[in-house]
Amino acid sequence: MALPAFLLPLVSQGLSLLGNAALAKGKEWVEQKTGVSLDQPLSQEDVVKLRQFELEHEEELQRLRMEDKRLDLEELKVHAANTQGARQMNQESMKSDDPIVRRFIYFYALFWSVCSAVYIGFITFGEIPKDNVRFADTILGFLLGTIVATIINFFYGSSKGSQDKTAALTKELEGDK
Repeated sequence: MALPAFLLPLVSQGLSLLGNAALAKGKEWVEQKTGVSLDQPLSQEDVVKLRQFELEHEEELQRLRMEDKRLDLEELKVHAANTQGARQMNQESMKSDDPIVRRFIYFYALFWSVCSAVYIGFITFGEIPKDNVRFADTILGFLLGTIVATIINFFYGSSKGSQDKTAALTKELEGDK
């Protein structure tokens, strides 16, 4: 993810707390609180003013940072609960006497896997009319980013990187209590 242009001077000067505040509260909030415009290159005076603000308001800026991380963690928890709910539903359906109910999720995943594979094959080796390229790309992105990723996540779990991020956020938040 590319950083917004107004963050680059803050990050390059080691003002990460102000950078985080700018992301959380907005560039205008930082400009109003510090009196420094982030739309132009920072002068030495601006950097000194920003460092002084960061030092004087470190506790408030840390709270903003932690609140931002708490929101990220809550979002991850909601996603994990959603995935867990689907897995629990699957476990319950496996107890059913109806073979269609027991196998529905597999038929569903198979259907979308085949549709995705056929579409990817067609888009890779078939000829797409020039007027339809954008539509083809959009559908391909949807299939790969949503359908295929969801099926893989459901059957094989979240990625290791996502698990590591969740663990790091949880550890950091527990250390702040």
